[in-house]
Amino acid sequence: MTKILIVAQSEFATLVRSKAFIVTLILMPVIMGASVFIMRMTRDATDTNQRRFVYVDRSGLVGRVLEAVAEVRNQTAATDGLARFEPVAVSPVGRSNDDLRLELSDRVRRKEIFAFVEIPPEIVDPDSSSEIRYYSDHPTYQALPDWVQVTVNQAVLSERFRAAAVDPALVARLTKPAALGSVGLFERDDSGAVRAGEEVDEFRAVGVPAAMMVLMFIVITASAPQLLNSVIEEKMNRISEVLVGSVAPFELMMGKLLGGVAVSMLLAAIYLAGSLGMAYYYGYARAVTPVMAAWFLLFLVMAVLIFGSMFIAIGAACNDLKDSQNMMTPVMLFMMVPVFTWGAVLRAPEGTVALVLSLLPTAAPFLMLLRIALQPGPPLWQVLLSVTLMVLTSVAAVWAAGRIFRTGLLMQGKSASISEMIRWVRQG
Repeated sequence: MTKILIVAQSEFATLVRSKAFIVTLILMPVIMGASVFIMRMTRDATDTNQRRFVYVDRSGLVGRVLEAVAEVRNQTAATDGLARFEPVAVSPVGRSNDDLRLELSDRVRRKEIFAFVEIPPEIVDPDSSSEIRYYSDHPTYQALPDWVQVTVNQAVLSERFRAAAVDPALVARLTKPAALGSVGLFERDDSGAVRAGEEVDEFRAVGVPAAMMVLMFIVITASAPQLLNSVIEEKMNRISEVLVGSVAPFELMMGKLLGGVAVSMLLAAIYLAGSLGMAYYYGYARAVTPVMAAWFLLFLVMAVLIFGSMFIAIGAACNDLKDSQNMMTPVMLFMMVPVFTWGAVLRAPEGTVALVLSLLPTAAPFLMLLRIALQPGPPLWQVLLSVTLMVLTSVAAVWAAGRIFRTGLLMQGKSASISEMIRWVRQG
């Protein structure tokens, strides 16, 4: 145990003094802050261009409404940061449908107009299945087609109500939907009084759990791969051969992993302190409880042990960083599983998919933490089972990494394949 702690202390000191750690420590908050700033800036970015489009109203009932609504909208478009929509009517009389469509398509290509819209003659008929046709060479631009759809449908509904002798204002008043407020459950406090539930804050309910999972992912990706670089550098410099003469491979692996865990805990403590400061500033300090912080640190340790041992095994089997890049792909895929599946867990944290994924040892540190942070949380037996599976996987991964490391040190000039690594683990 003493040798393990000595290796861990040396590894921790080496990683903390490295340039990569300093850059990660300083640059990561800068990147995160810049990302938030850019997202807010781009979210508020507006389209103030003029969007001139042609409409062909074969019903003769909707076109004038389009022009009237566009005129009202354009009066405040510049102030509201909106694009100006300028509808222009074109009569279909005297031309075939295909000739008219080709002519208008050519005008769109020449940038004379932005798009053109066809309104079928039977659009007002409630039994008709006809649709509004929108033509443009900008398929990703949704502001104009969405506005056309809403405006035309409102005009069509008004015309249908008028034809049926129904007052549209009365229909709008009678069909006004009721708002839905999400509130927590009632409970009894220590004095015996009944206390009403608080109104649910969406950011507190979803944003904080997601932020904790993202923070863990950042810490893991910033610290675990450094173990691979450390092993390869020691192997290339023939330092590992000297170390193995003094300590057993398992002790060396465990010491390096514990050093990596210490680095991850240091990063997590710094980032958590900064995150809690921001949460306090925005009034969300109570959203992160001491229990959640404890679960976060526990799962962080499990994640570093699992992925760190994988990276160490790769480092032991490779002779240079170039070869290790190819072998890192399977490990990175395991790390990306929570990124691809956390949305499903967020939508149904008590579902079968969420249960299976949160018990998968390589995904459990991220997804089980997410489930714990989401109310009401998973049953205790699921959490304990997940932790047990992660502990067993961590021990097995460290043991396998030690065997690979012991054999990989003797391999010079040739990097091992995955099948060879498996054979080394079996043969010992």
